[in-house]
Amino acid sequence: MKHTKAAFLPLSLLALSLLGCGGTNDDTDTTTGTLPTTTLKINEIVASAADGGNDWIELYALADIADLSQYSIVDDNTDHSPQTLPAVALSAGEFIVIYAIDESDTPAEGQYYVTFKLGSDDAVTLYHNGIQTDQLDWQEGEAAQGYSYGLYTDGSGSAQTLTPTPGAVNQLPDSTAVITDTKTNFDAALRINEIVAKDAAGGQDWIEFYVTGDTAVYLGDYQVADENGERVNLPDITLGAGSFFRVYATTDDLADSPAVGFKLGASDQVSLYLEDDLVDQLSWKTGAALAGYSYGRYPDGSDTLATLTPTAGAANSVASHGPLVINEVVASAFDDGPDWIELYNNSDSPIALNQYQLIDSSDIDPVTLPDVTLAAGEYLVIYATDENPGSYYVPFKLGKEDELSLLLNNETVDYLSWQASDVSAGYSYGLVTDGSWQKNTLAITQGTSNSLPAVYNKTTVESIYFEIDTDQWQDMLDNALDEEYHPTAVTYQGVTLDSVAIRTKGNSSLDSVYRSGGERFSFNIDVNEYVSGQKLLGMKKFVLNNMFNDPSYMREYIAYELMEQMGIATPEHAYVNVYVNGELKGLYLLVEFVNEEFIAKHFSNTQGDLYKPDGVGSDLQWINDDFSSYSGVELKTNEDSSDNGAFINFVREMAFGDALSVIEQDSVLRYMAVSVALSNLDSYHGALAHNYYLYEQDGVFSMLPWDLNESFGSFSMGCNRADIRGLYIDEPTDGALADKPLVANVFADSNNLTTYHGYLQQLIDGPLASANFAARVADIDARIGQHVAADPTAFYSYSQYKTNQTSTVSNFYGLTSFINYRVNNISQQLSGALPSSGTGRGYCSN
Repeated sequence: MKHTKAAFLPLSLLALSLLGCGGTNDDTDTTTGTLPTTTLKINEIVASAADGGNDWIELYALADIADLSQYSIVDDNTDHSPQTLPAVALSAGEFIVIYAIDESDTPAEGQYYVTFKLGSDDAVTLYHNGIQTDQLDWQEGEAAQGYSYGLYTDGSGSAQTLTPTPGAVNQLPDSTAVITDTKTNFDAALRINEIVAKDAAGGQDWIEFYVTGDTAVYLGDYQVADENGERVNLPDITLGAGSFFRVYATTDDLADSPAVGFKLGASDQVSLYLEDDLVDQLSWKTGAALAGYSYGRYPDGSDTLATLTPTAGAANSVASHGPLVINEVVASAFDDGPDWIELYNNSDSPIALNQYQLIDSSDIDPVTLPDVTLAAGEYLVIYATDENPGSYYVPFKLGKEDELSLLLNNETVDYLSWQASDVSAGYSYGLVTDGSWQKNTLAITQGTSNSLPAVYNKTTVESIYFEIDTDQWQDMLDNALDEEYHPTAVTYQGVTLDSVAIRTKGNSSLDSVYRSGGERFSFNIDVNEYVSGQKLLGMKKFVLNNMFNDPSYMREYIAYELMEQMGIATPEHAYVNVYVNGELKGLYLLVEFVNEEFIAKHFSNTQGDLYKPDGVGSDLQWINDDFSSYSGVELKTNEDSSDNGAFINFVREMAFGDALSVIEQDSVLRYMAVSVALSNLDSYHGALAHNYYLYEQDGVFSMLPWDLNESFGSFSMGCNRADIRGLYIDEPTDGALADKPLVANVFADSNNLTTYHGYLQQLIDGPLASANFAARVADIDARIGQHVAADPTAFYSYSQYKTNQTSTVSNFYGLTSFINYRVNNISQQLSGALPSSGTGRGYCSN
C-alpha cells in the first residue's frame, strides 16, 4: 500500500489536550511490530463544524504508544492515500486531535493536520504499519452541523451522534437536544409517508405526510428537517384521519403551494418533530429514490420501506425495478479477464439501448450504450475495459470500490455501488434475483439468471481457514470467558479477508471448555468489526458452533432443518472444518447470524426492532414500563433510534390487553411445534426462557429460532420428570404455563391450538416419520462421518458418534430411538390416549 507523508506542524503539549494518567505498556511484539487492534481508536470526528471551522479527527490511546508515526489514516475517497500520523508519543487515556483540511488551506499554527476533508457520509480508516486496525463510518445525518460523531464512552462504546469535545471526554448531546425515539412512536399519529427526491419531469421534490390513527392531526404543531437539522414549521391546517398531505421541498417561491425551505438529496434524511420530540424519520441511500421513483412506506404509515411509484396524495404503490436495470457486475475477474456489466430488460417490451448511457465513479464522460434493441427478459453483457475486447464494451474498468449509474435523458434511472468485499475474485455482485431491488454477492452467471453462492453448502463439508497471530490466539484461549474480539484473517470458498474479528462465545459450553483447559470453543466471527460494511460472501457476522453436548453432531443441524421445513425464518447452516494457522481444529457447524441481513432476507419490513432475550424479562412477563427493568432482553437493531416502546407495549398487551394483536401467532405455533416435538427445553418454554429471538414489525412480534444444540431431549435442567420424551404438547413448559405468556396466550385460542396440532401431525407424518428420519440421519452421516472420524478435538469418540445416531450415549438419547418414542407419544397425546396437558403447573412440575 502506498503511503503519503502528511505535512504536520509542531504541537505543544498544552495543545494535545491530554486527559488521564497511568496505564500500562501495550503488548508490542518487537519482532513483528504487531500491536493489539485496540491500542489506538478513532474516537470522535467533526465533519461540519458549527462555526464553519475545520473538520477534525480525534484519536484516543487505550495503551501507551511510543511512536504515533507507525500509524496512518485516510478517509473513504479512493483517490486518497493513507497519511502518516506525527512522530509523538501518547500515554494510555490521552487524546490527540488531527485537523482535516484541503491541500490549498493553511492550517492554524500548532495544529496537526491531514490534507483531506470529511464528508457528511464518510469513513475514516486507521492503519498500523499498513494493516487496518480501526474504522469509524458515519452516514448522512449522523454528523450534522454542530454535532460530532464517535464512541460513547471513549475508546470502547458504540458510535453515535455527540456534542463536539475535541481533546476531551466524549459527551452525548445536552438535554435540550432531540432524543431519537422513533420506535416509541410506532403508533405515531402522523408519519412521513413518501418522498420524491428527483421528479422525472423536472418538477419539485416533495414530502408526503399521512395521518395513521383515527383522529385528526393539527399539522401546525409539527416541524420537519432534512439531514442538516434546521427545522421548518409545517402549515397551519388540520388533517383528517387517514388523509395525505404533500409539501414541496424547495428553496423556490411557490406562491400558495405549501413548501419547506430545503431540497432533498439522492441520499438524505427527513425528520418529523412534535415540539422537541422526534416522532418519525425517513432515510434513504443513493439508488433508492432515483428519477421517476419515490421512496416511502408500504403499506401507508407502516414501518416497511420500499422504492415506490410516486402517488402524491394517494395510497403508496411498490415500484417495479426498471425497465432497464444494472443486473450484475464482475469487478475482480478470477482469471484476470476483463470486468463486465450485465444489463437486464425487466419489462414486457423491447428497449432501445442507445437511449441510455453508463458512467462509473471516474472522471470520464457518460458512455452511450450500443445501438441494440434488448428484448423483454433478455440480458446484454458489456465489458468494462480500456482495450477493445471484440464485443460490446465501455472504455473504463470497474474499481474494487466503485459505482455505476445508468442514465436516461441525463437523469440517473438505476444505480449500483459496491465495496471491495462485495466483488471478491471468482464472484459477482448484483441483484439477488433478476430485476429485484435487493443486492448481494453472487455466483457468476454472465448472461443468465442471477444466483446466490452456496455459502451454506448442504452437499459437502467446506473448510474455513483462520490466520491469526499466535499471541492473539493464545490470549483468546487464556481469557476465553472475556469473550473479547481478536483480529484474524479468514479464507472461505476462495475469498480471503485480512481484517476480521473472532471471539469465543457460549454459556455452559464456554465455561466447560475453559475449565477443562481445552480449546474447542464456539466462536462469533464479526466480518465488519474493523472494516465497516465488509462482508464475507454476504455475511457480516456468523457463528461457528462446537457440537457441545452432542455426540451425534446432528442435533442442531436437524433442528434448524425442521424449522426451515415448517416455514419459519431460520438461520442458514452448514458443516465446516475449522483450521487455525494451518491446523485442523475440528468439525463445526457454521450458522448464519440473526441480524439486519437475516431480517432483509426473510421480511419485507426491515425497520423493526430485533431482540435477543436471555435473563431478566426473557420470559416476557410484565414487570413495568421501564425497559431497563428487562435487563435480559437485548436490542440488536435500531440501537440508536429505539427506546423500546413497541416491546413495552408487547408485554403490556400480553399481560393486560389484547395479547393476540401484538403476536405474530403463526410463527409461535410453527416454532413451538418443532421445539416441542424435539423436547427442546433449552428454549423459551424451558426453565431459562432463552435461545430465541423476537422480531417486531409495526408492533407485532414474531418468534425466531436460535441455538438448538440441546434439542432431542438433551436439556432437562430443573425438570423433575423422569422422561422428557413425554413432554406435554399443550403444556410444554418448565414451570407454570401462565409464566410463559407468549405461549400461554397463543395456546389459549382454540383455533390456534387446532392449527398447532396440525403442525405437529405434519411433522410426525413427514420428516419425523420413522423411515424418513432414519434416512435423513444416514444421509448426513454419509456426508460428515469421515470428518467426524478426523476431528482432533472432538468431545466424543467416533464410535460414540455412530452409536448416538440410534442409541443413548452419556445420557444423550439416540436420535432415531428418541424420535420413534416421541412420535408415538405425540400421536397418543393428539388422539387423547395420553394427556396433552396437566394442571397448569407445566410438564416438569406435574
